Amino acid sequence: MRMRLSTLIMLALAQPVLAQTVLESDFTVRTPDSAGRAVTESTTQVPLIEGACYNWHLRLEKVKGEVAVTEVYSLPAPATTWNLGATSATTLSSDRLTATTKRTLTPDGNWISAGWCVAIGDPPGEHRIEILSGDKVLKTFRFDLRLP
Repeated sequence: MRMRLSTLIMLALAQPVLAQTVLESDFTVRTPDSAGRAVTESTTQVPLIEGACYNWHLRLEKVKGEVAVTEVYSLPAPATTWNLGATSATTLSSDRLTATTKRTLTPDGNWISAGWCVAIGDPPGEHRIEILSGDKVLKTFRFDLRLP
């Protein structure tokens, strides 16, 4: 009986992580303006300019401490290079079209976010980032990398 009760308590504590509900989402792009100042806007059009950065944002309903998510980033064609270090938390598929990253994020006002920056050799076209909590897809972001 004690073992069952302990197991039930553990499952109840783990449930909020697996049962996250997304209340809001946003996808932002940060690029320099003509004076070199960073400008951030909500858009799904990412200029294919080295150093332009894009971020996904999710506001979650229930947050208790850190949130573990898996980010699956899919490209329309292989990137020339991924520039991943030896200690990177990102793994690449054998065809180099998909990068999977396990992240533990600290919410800020129930918001979690992460992002990438454009690098030389990134392919143009539709890209996709899928955010999962356990096996549940929280959100799929689709965006286009295009020449400006």
